[in-house]
Amino acid sequence: MTGKLIIPDLQTDRLMLTALSPVHEAGMFALWSNPDVCRHSGPITDYDGKAIPSPMRTIDDSNRLIDFWLRAADAGWGFRWALISRETGAFMGATGFNALGPCSGYACHLHPDYWGQGLMSEASLAAIDWRLQPGSCADICTSLDAEIAPDNTASIKLAERLGLRATDEYIDGHRRYVRMIGD
Repeated sequence: MTGKLIIPDLQTDRLMLTALSPVHEAGMFALWSNPDVCRHSGPITDYDGKAIPSPMRTIDDSNRLIDFWLRAADAGWGFRWALISRETGAFMGATGFNALGPCSGYACHLHPDYWGQGLMSEASLAAIDWRLQPGSCADICTSLDAEIAPDNTASIKLAERLGLRATDEYIDGHRRYVRMIGD
């Protein structure tokens, strides 16, 4: 996939998924400065490959991550949506795609204040439904994958509900889960 992405807003019963942007800096800092969010994430780098502390220590750290996703979207290979409460307007987390080729890599992060409410299932279904629509990106999606820490039971259960199945492959200590499309 090449060329700047046009990232649509998506809406669920409780959430608005909107393209991540600098207006979300406070929410991204609250998300990524939380040790519980970072505990299961792999190494984080900016677009130039420089490490970003995890948990993040300053708003500049989270702004570097926002910049990473803006530049990925401009290049056409990945992006993030901000998850916004339709009721309160609160920033709740982020979700999106690490890759948008035939194998599209999915990732999601939710602030602990919102865990256990089914919000990430809701957001994930909307995101994946969008990706599977013809024309969402230049490449047709033939499989979805996610990399999940072995002790992240909530994300493993979410992946399984979304139809992803564990493989024997590990990347940076995270197990790869895959869903073949059309099988």
